[in-house]
Amino acid sequence: MIDIIVIGAGIIGSTVFYELTKQVKNVHLFEKNKEAGLEVSGHNSAIVHSGIDPHSNTLKAKYNLMGQAMYEDYAKELETPFKRVGAFVVAKDIEECKHLDLLEERAKQRQVHVVRYSNQEALSLEPNLNPDIISVLDMPTTAIIDPTHLSSQAVKKGVMNGGEAHFEEMIISIEPKLQYFEVETNKGTYQAKIIVNCAGLYADKIEALVGDATFTLKYRKGEYIVLSPQNPPVSSRIIYPVPSLLGKGVLYVPTISGRALVGPNAVDVDDFNPHPILDVSVEDMKSKMNQLLSNVPYELEIDRFVGFRPRVDSDDFVIHEHPDVPYFFTLAGIESPGIASAPAIAKDITNTMILPGLTSRLQGL
Repeated sequence: MIDIIVIGAGIIGSTVFYELTKQVKNVHLFEKNKEAGLEVSGHNSAIVHSGIDPHSNTLKAKYNLMGQAMYEDYAKELETPFKRVGAFVVAKDIEECKHLDLLEERAKQRQVHVVRYSNQEALSLEPNLNPDIISVLDMPTTAIIDPTHLSSQAVKKGVMNGGEAHFEEMIISIEPKLQYFEVETNKGTYQAKIIVNCAGLYADKIEALVGDATFTLKYRKGEYIVLSPQNPPVSSRIIYPVPSLLGKGVLYVPTISGRALVGPNAVDVDDFNPHPILDVSVEDMKSKMNQLLSNVPYELEIDRFVGFRPRVDSDDFVIHEHPDVPYFFTLAGIESPGIASAPAIAKDITNTMILPGLTSRLQGL
């Protein structure tokens, strides 16, 4: 009998697995891919956001702030790269400056260090900014990581702690029994006292295996252009537009590998099947980026990729125990700022939900 099964080895499932193995040895992780962090976690901007974007009184705001505070030490613990590069949110007109005012006030309320710069001050720091910008909000605590490497390291260290990882093993069915769950995969059948559903784009489908759905996932597609390293880079910082209802907009992002990303766009889609990136989409992203940053070396393009985000109508994370199926926990809808939130979610949910659930289950046996 397995104490806890974690489903999904993205950055959420991997860090939950790692945190659980610090206190419970009989923890098993199941991932349908051959490695950790290959889907949502490996196809995004890889940013540890400062914590001022999410709306107040949300799980996104709570865990973004907690994760930002602990990330540097957590990255050292996992022996994965972490770099504070800072970020500029760029305003192009008076209305966008009003949004910078809002973000600046929110930063003050949340005790997040930010600095407001005029046009000339910002250009002195980042000379390739579009000279027509009006004002900039600097978020110096913003950082970058490699989410796939972090996920892999969390799994590796969880296995070193005594946990077991099953790759290329897909969940087929989960049947709740009186005192345990019976889990069938493409490779075997297992019994577990606790199930933790961290299945990313498939989290609603995994939940549907045990009972009525408590949420519905929607999907948003984001496309990226990848530029090879340039010395010096066109910007040392992440460059944001003022956010819109569809998200943070098209960004310039230096990465841990030295490459740079331009993107993503944001398109709501009905599924997450990959499709070729159209040239018209690329030209639209370039046009939007050129409003923020000049001299972007698009001739250095070496790749393009697509990422999908699992979203829910509440526009917040879904983190709960199923109301009708005790001891089945779900962490879903973990879109941005999911990368920034992952260590905090893993630590907090392990200690406040999953381990108390295991104790309760064991007491009932």
